[in-house]
Amino acid sequence: MLSFATAFCPKADADTHGTLSFGVIADVQYADLGSRHYREALGLLEKAVAGLNKQDLSFVVQLGDLTDSGEANVDRMLSVFNHLTTTKHHVLGNHDFPISREAVLRKLGLASAYYSFAQDGWRFVVLDTQDVSVDGGWPAESDHYEQAEAWLEQLGKEGKPNAEPWNGAIGKAQRDWLSGELAEASAKGEKVIVMGHIPILAAASGDWCLLYNHDEILQTLEHYQCVVAYLSGHDHGGGYTERNGIHHVTVQGMVEAGPQNAYAVVTLRPDAIEIEGTGAVPSRTLKVVGCTQ
Repeated sequence: MLSFATAFCPKADADTHGTLSFGVIADVQYADLGSRHYREALGLLEKAVAGLNKQDLSFVVQLGDLTDSGEANVDRMLSVFNHLTTTKHHVLGNHDFPISREAVLRKLGLASAYYSFAQDGWRFVVLDTQDVSVDGGWPAESDHYEQAEAWLEQLGKEGKPNAEPWNGAIGKAQRDWLSGELAEASAKGEKVIVMGHIPILAAASGDWCLLYNHDEILQTLEHYQCVVAYLSGHDHGGGYTERNGIHHVTVQGMVEAGPQNAYAVVTLRPDAIEIEGTGAVPSRTLKVVGCTQ
């Protein structure tokens, strides 16, 4: 159980937090369908990969929904995405399970759907927002699926707009892991970027696409001063807000972007997050207030 006190990061040496850049893509959602821009997404991803390969990036992350449906579409999009010459990271979205969860993880080279990695004084925490979901590749008889059904029933009774099968929740085991990651990062003086497919704050997205237990996760993140940003996709229109020192950035979906495309390069500095957007993704400079030195 979290206390209401904020967990502060210790002071760090001036050179602890380095400058690094990474690429971000959200909701490519390719499929051989005529509606939206499903078919065009393949060409848009090819152009994004070519553009990102010209940059000096530490990694590129795709924030979920690489395809819309079908195992063949997964393979086709991975063949394009894997032309990136830098390290690649995956976040799982609600459209990423045309086959079993285990098979999807194997294809993406993931040992777990939630994980973390660190570089230059920054910690990146990747969440599995389909952990409790009817749209997360879980068998219908699993606890993950049954808990999601219970969430849907309860949220529906309460008239919540996010009572939709394409959303999900973060289960207890992952919540415990998340708290442990943030506590460790806090103790080490690391600044933290959290990434998940589903947004957790309505002011940065539509309220129809929020995580089922968004308030609980938001409280966890706000407990730790070192959390400086939450990056998500899911709401293709994108959005942004800042709350209690955390920048909530919902990246515009490539599937809705049309010919202008949608991707970004994010540069992390000790005192700022600079987002250089392409196409539908706006450019922003965000002040970092967590873990100040």
